Amino acid sequence: MRTRSRIVATLLLALAFGVGGLSGMAAEEAFGLDWFDFLDEDSGAGGGRLLRGLGLTAQQQAQAEVVLERQEDELEAYWTARIPEIRDIMERSQSELRTLLTPEQQATFDRRVRDLGDEAMDTED
Repeated sequence: MRTRSRIVATLLLALAFGVGGLSGMAAEEAFGLDWFDFLDEDSGAGGGRLLRGLGLTAQQQAQAEVVLERQEDELEAYWTARIPEIRDIMERSQSELRTLLTPEQQATFDRRVRDLGDEAMDTED
C-alpha cells in the first residue's frame, strides 16, 4: 500500500509541475512575453551591458543599434550555416547509440528521435 501512495504522490507532483508549466506558457502567449528578449538585454553580446551608463548621444545610440543589429544578423547566419554540420554530428551519434540497443529499445529510440526531429522542425517555423 505504501508503494501505491508513493506512486500517486509522484503522479500528482508531476501533474502539478505539468499544469504549472502549461500555465506559464499560456501566460507568456497571452501577455506576448519573449523571455529571450529579457536575456538579450542582460547579455554583454547584446551590447546592453557594454554601453549602459556611457551617456551615448542619440546619434551614437542609433549607430550602436545598427552595429548590434548587424552583429545579430551575422551570428544568426553563422549558426544557420552550421545547422547541417550539427545535424550530421547528431545523426552519427544517434546511429552509434542505436547499435547498442535491443530491437525493442531501438523501436522506442527511433520514435524519440523522430519526435525530437518534429519538435525541431516546429521551432524553425
